[in-house]
Parts: sequence; C-alpha cells; structure tokens
Amino acid sequence: MLGFRVVKTDTKIIIMRRIYLLLIVVLLGSTSLMAKNVPVTGKWLLTKVEMGEKSQDVYSDINFREDGYAEMGGRVFGNWKYDKKKKLFTIESEMIKEFSGERKVEKLNAGELILKGPKVKMFFIKLDEEKIKAENENSGLEGIWKTGNVDGVVYSLVFELPNKFSSSESSDGSNSTSKGEWIYNGNDKTIIIMTSGRKFRGRNKIVAMNKTELKLKNKGETFSFTKFEKPDIKIERLTFSEDDFYDENGDYKYSEDTEKLPWKDYYSILESLKKVKQLVYNFNVLNTNIDAFETKTLTANVVVDSDEETVIFDNIFKGIDRASISDDEEMPTTNADSNNPIFPFEDNSFRVAGEEEITTPAGTFKCTAVEATGDFDEKIKLWMINDKPGIVAKAILDQEGSFGHYYLFELTEIK
Repeated sequence: MLGFRVVKTDTKIIIMRRIYLLLIVVLLGSTSLMAKNVPVTGKWLLTKVEMGEKSQDVYSDINFREDGYAEMGGRVFGNWKYDKKKKLFTIESEMIKEFSGERKVEKLNAGELILKGPKVKMFFIKLDEEKIKAENENSGLEGIWKTGNVDGVVYSLVFELPNKFSSSESSDGSNSTSKGEWIYNGNDKTIIIMTSGRKFRGRNKIVAMNKTELKLKNKGETFSFTKFEKPDIKIERLTFSEDDFYDENGDYKYSEDTEKLPWKDYYSILESLKKVKQLVYNFNVLNTNIDAFETKTLTANVVVDSDEETVIFDNIFKGIDRASISDDEEMPTTNADSNNPIFPFEDNSFRVAGEEEITTPAGTFKCTAVEATGDFDEKIKLWMINDKPGIVAKAILDQEGSFGHYYLFELTEIK
C-alpha cells in the first residue's frame, strides 16, 4: 500500500511538472507572439535622436495614427507605414525632412520603439494616457508657478489637468509664450515637458516641492518657483471702436462732451495738483498665457510751477516710472494745458460714458468715465475724479491682437 502510494504520488508530480513546463512554453510562445503583434499605432514620446556620434534630446510627442498620418504636437507632418515581415518603418514628410526615410525596427515592445537608419537612430517610449492622467492629478503641480527675476526675466509655468502645459517669459514689457504637454513621474520625481520653447523642455528634476514652493533642475540649471494665486481683478474688455465716434458722413459726434468733463479749466488742475508731490498706481498687465494679471507699482512725480503756471506729470501710463528705467533713459512726461481736456492722456477722440462711483486701493471716488481712442486701434477708458482735478482714479488701455495688450492702472496713494 505504501509503495503504491509513493509511486502514485511520483506519477502525479511528474504529470504536474509536465503541465507546468507546457504552461511555460505556451506563455513564452504567447509572449513572443504578443511582441510580434505590438501595435505601432498610438502616441509615442520621441526622447532622443542619435546622428553618428552626436546625440540630441528631443522630447516631442508623436502620434502614429491608424489612418497612416503622423502627428507631432497635434499637427500632421507626414505619413508612416510599417512592414512587419521586413521590420522596416518608413516615414514620408516634406515638413520635417530629417524624419523622412526607411529605418530598421531595432526594438519594438509595449513600452519602447527604436528605429535605426543609416544616419539617424530614433528612440521612443509609449505614452499611456490614462497613467499620465492619474500621475498628473496626484502630482500637486496643477496651477501657476512663477520665478523671481532671473537675469532680467520672469518665468511662469502653467500646469493644467490632465496634461496641458504653457509657459511665458516676461522681460522689460515683452512677453513670449509657448504651449505643449507635461508628464509627471512620481517614481523618479521628474516632469517631462513637451513644448515649442527651449526653456524647461525635456526632463526636469524636482529638487524640492511643497504646496507653495517648487525647485526644478533642467539641463544643469536650477530654478526656484513660487505658487502664484490669481488676483481677483475684473477684466473689462473695451468693445467700442474709433468708428463709433463719427457719423456716416465722417463728422465727429461728441464735440459737446468737453462740457460734460468734470475738470472745467486748466487752472483748476493747477490748484488741485499744487498739494500733490506723487501719485502711486498699481500697474496690472494681463498675461493672456496664464489668464491672470501681473502687478507692479508705478510712481508718478507731479511738479507744479505756480509762477510759470505749468504742470509736469510723469507719464506712468506708458508702463514705466523713474525706478524702472536706467539712469541714461529719459522718463516720458506730459504737460497739462488748456488744449488737453483729458489730461494726462492725449486729446484724441473721446466721449463721456457717464458718472460712476469706483473704489481703488486709494479710496472710493465719484468719477466721470471717459472713453477714448489711442494709437494703433488702442481703446482707452479712464475715470476722472470729479473733485480732484488732474487725478485719474483708474484707467484701462486695451489693444487687441497677437501683439496687443490689456493694461489696468488703479490709484493706490496720493502723496
């Protein structure tokens, strides 16, 4: 009985081993089959391109669509096809000629694709959009992050969910922007940024991060960011145009509105500004890239010469003041005179929009709202304080277009 049982048990073991080996063979065979049938279609990240001994990090997303078109950054740049038997991958592109050509598929699996040609070798990793979405949501990066002044430039990074990215570089009143996508990797604490701009493009290492501070290392350079909270400032886009100031015959319609202005004569401005040395304003610039205002303080010097009956006003409505220009630059000024009814702005076409009570950081004022036109289709709206001739409580300068702007000036202090 005992011997039979032992033999029977050994037989079972042998049978189980054979089944186990058979399963391994089947699994290996199915894995090999799966590797051969890995689809090329889908979204890949081109991480690197080798050209001979030279290597270049790229970090551009490429979508090999099922219809045979190839996209980069959401834009079609050519066609592709894959010959599985010959393991040849072909890209045809007039737009990006460096991509064109036939290359051997050196590696293809669920996560990697390597294409090798006579001159160029291309490295891809497969993008899992669901995984990217989950990682990005848990990263804590969503929002706007800004640097301080870095060699005269302020950098802003905007991380949106699930994966939209934009950045801006602001310096001396100019602003450049770029857009793209981002991928957070929680395992190695990195952010891959795919964007047209060179700054922060590629792999960024998170050196340190909390709810309000972020430190990134990119290409050997370290940048410190602070979480930026959007100020609660209302945007009032100006919708009128210069044509609205003229009738069908081309005649100006608002000649009589000069009588509606609160500052009746030049001498009332002289008397009012005698006691004023400086006017301080918040200068709010709408950064359309981050859909938020960037604010700085501008101070206007006011000089009244009672004997000469003149007023010289630092025209900070140009966006600068004496503290923000170099010593060899000249501060633009404007003079009050009887021919300039909407001082300190130029006497262009204007009309009175009505009476309004507004509140700024300097207080609450009863004002006359005036709409005017500037150069290059710029629209202007200013609030002239009724009982403080010569002082504007608030002004909006709005110019549409790619090179336009939206400036908001608010009075903060009268010194």
